[in-house]
Amino acid sequence: MRAGQFIAVCVAVSSFTMTGPALAQNLGGAFDGMRNSGEPIQIQADRLEVADQKGTAVFSGNVEVVQGSTFMKTSKLLVYYGKDAQGNAGPGGNVLRIEATGKVAVRSNDQFASANRAVVNMETQMATLDGDVSVSQGTNIITGCLVTVNMKTNDIGVEPCAGKGGRVKVLIDRAPSN
Repeated sequence: MRAGQFIAVCVAVSSFTMTGPALAQNLGGAFDGMRNSGEPIQIQADRLEVADQKGTAVFSGNVEVVQGSTFMKTSKLLVYYGKDAQGNAGPGGNVLRIEATGKVAVRSNDQFASANRAVVNMETQMATLDGDVSVSQGTNIITGCLVTVNMKTNDIGVEPCAGKGGRVKVLIDRAPSN
């Protein structure tokens, strides 16, 4: 991200909502791999419990999720599945939504996001991170308590932490990147 683009993001953050593909594409990039629902999702964990009738699966312990260029690591992951072609729910169906709890880390290329909780809705293409959220690209960092990413439009919203001064914080590294 060029310094000018990040400065533009900072101006937009002052109103707590960023819009425009050039701005959000850079900060929402940690979810780039999840933008293409055609990519397979690989999940690994220490334990798995599937409730086939409910269409849910709970992965727990050292959970790792990979889709496209995106990698997510968390303690616990709840996955909601849709019905497959035969009308069955469970792992044979499509992933509709994932909810990660515990410390959550999401990475794609030089972009990184961390939070206490993350929800990615594959149907609406919305991602929400809350609790001690940090989103970075290279040395540029934005922190707050709630970040929403519209993976379709590249719009991003950042809300502050009420108990921590009530402000969004931004660090801009003006040094040119190679």
